[in-house]
Amino acid sequence: MEYTSFIYIIFILICMAFYYALPKKCQWAVLLVASLAFYAVFSQVLTVFILLSTLLVYLGARKITSLDADVKKAKKQLEKPEFKQFKAKTAKKKNGVISVVAVLDIGILAVLKYCNFFGSIINGVASLFKAGQVIPVFALILPLGISYYTLMSVSYITDVYRGKYKAEKNYFRLLLFVSYFPHIMEGPFDRFDALDEQFRQEHKFSYEQMKNGALLIMFGFFKKLVIADRAGVIVSGLFEKSDSLGGTAIFLAVLLYTLQLYADFSGCIEIVSGTSELFGIKLAENFRQPFFSRSVNEFWRRWHITLGTFLKDYVFYSVATSSGFKRVNAFAKKHFKSDNLKRVVPAAYALFFVWFCNGIWHGASWKYIAYGLYYYILMMLGEFFAPIFDKAFAKSKISRESKAFHAFQIARTFILVNIGMLIFRSETLKESAAMLIKILTSVNFAQLVNGGIAVEGISYKDYVVLALGVCVLLVIGLLKEKGHDIRSELDGKPLALRWTVYLVLIFATIILGVYGGNFENAGMIYAEF
Repeated sequence: MEYTSFIYIIFILICMAFYYALPKKCQWAVLLVASLAFYAVFSQVLTVFILLSTLLVYLGARKITSLDADVKKAKKQLEKPEFKQFKAKTAKKKNGVISVVAVLDIGILAVLKYCNFFGSIINGVASLFKAGQVIPVFALILPLGISYYTLMSVSYITDVYRGKYKAEKNYFRLLLFVSYFPHIMEGPFDRFDALDEQFRQEHKFSYEQMKNGALLIMFGFFKKLVIADRAGVIVSGLFEKSDSLGGTAIFLAVLLYTLQLYADFSGCIEIVSGTSELFGIKLAENFRQPFFSRSVNEFWRRWHITLGTFLKDYVFYSVATSSGFKRVNAFAKKHFKSDNLKRVVPAAYALFFVWFCNGIWHGASWKYIAYGLYYYILMMLGEFFAPIFDKAFAKSKISRESKAFHAFQIARTFILVNIGMLIFRSETLKESAAMLIKILTSVNFAQLVNGGIAVEGISYKDYVVLALGVCVLLVIGLLKEKGHDIRSELDGKPLALRWTVYLVLIFATIILGVYGGNFENAGMIYAEF
């Protein structure tokens, strides 16, 4: 039941019928049943993993809240010295609880997703000493969305541990947050307090709400079916024959992959966000015109936003308050005279873990680790050379606020992002390195017109459709970047104009979308992670 399938639309309509027909106090239960049914269709017996993961964090969070209550009670009953000892003892218990739960929860993910990867590393090292296979290789099937629900579970118990809110008493309400079907397959990474508050509200049927949700779903369909899936066929064809292509054609393939990934991922996020709006629930924002970014730092504040905020709040913060970070910080202050190094070195220590986690979260492969560390290196180089750049600009007559310089920054960032996309899409690091060398050294524009980029089942008309699709995305992106709320502003237009836009979007998706024939049913890229 893919998000772009007809059966998914039927599923939504059935859910809505029960959601708005039954008493309002039952609405959250309808969503829970729907979410578990949706999940079971994909994972079947593997559904037990999400139930177990939720149970772990439920029990752990309840224990932490209980310990916090004991501290508050003891504060009123004990003298200051005794209370101090009791609080310290309780803090150790809390640390023990969250450590055990996190290790078990993340351990399930690690075993299912990464055991073969790390096993292959160990076996590779063992082969150097002519030892046999040390770690057996298993053909494991991953439960749907395990990379997403594990992180959301960890964020929940961490927030309880930090005192952001008390543990949820109802296991099934927590299960709804973890398994909520719009975000279970590829995010966004929502926070418990934001969603639970909405789940507890009573939602009335609203025409405006239905219209806005449906419009967002349709635009997501357009992105996915018209742009992403069409670009995906070309990208697959070009990457398969990259050995025979020149650098110009490979660069085109990388550009198209960037387009494919953005249209696929953001399109699916819009489908699930629109779906959730049909039930009166708003999901977290996950994209904010990323290709208008003027630096890679800004790019990651606009691309997969909820993954970035998760890593900042739960990885960076944890490392930055650790004893290891404090030692590195003390070392930098003692041994470096440069204020810049005193600042950059501790940050580099903490950010290494952030970007390593970013990379390996995407998959059990060296290329994904390299993908994360690629951005880490770019950001650290930017921070390290920042004082030099500042001095250079101070001496030059170049204005950093000029439109020309902003355009240069956007173009530079786009190129750097595409190099990252090349690493992300290639099968191996060796392949991505070879393709990058070709891009830099083998310019061959003739392949763009002499059939060198021909892909079976693709005609020039498909390239025209993609070009028009890019224009649509660019115009909408520019309007959003200037602060326009397109759906709200469209509501203010005459009825005839509004429905013209709706119908054009619907028929463009139906007519230009790729279905069957030379096009395979393309899954959602980020659902694989």
